[in-house]
Amino acid sequence: MSREGVEGVKEGRKRLESGLRGLFGNIFVPEAKVFVMRCGCFGFYADIRGLRYSEISAWRGKVRGILEGISEDLGLRAEFLYARRLPGSEEVVALTARQLCERCKREVASSIKRPDVVVLKMLKR
Repeated sequence: MSREGVEGVKEGRKRLESGLRGLFGNIFVPEAKVFVMRCGCFGFYADIRGLRYSEISAWRGKVRGILEGISEDLGLRAEFLYARRLPGSEEVVALTARQLCERCKREVASSIKRPDVVVLKMLKR
């Protein structure tokens, strides 16, 4: 990854942590990364500590806006934004902005029904 790419991810992590702290208080983002999946999807992923499902539900649009801004800065067309909850818990452990491959556009857009996934934005087909 180029130096500019690394700096973009670092800035995205800082921006996400700052934005979430502004909304919810004591939130920590220990790790952020860009990823590429075997299928061809790619995106931005951040580990989160201190965020609850009820908080993200109440401020879904604001959280979506923060993730969309970071995605744009990284050159992603984020078609699928979501939070992942710790199963059986209120704790949100990750936020993801994902640009979907063609196969996943067909599959994800029609069938995301997981109790640990909180959809913030879904591609409309």
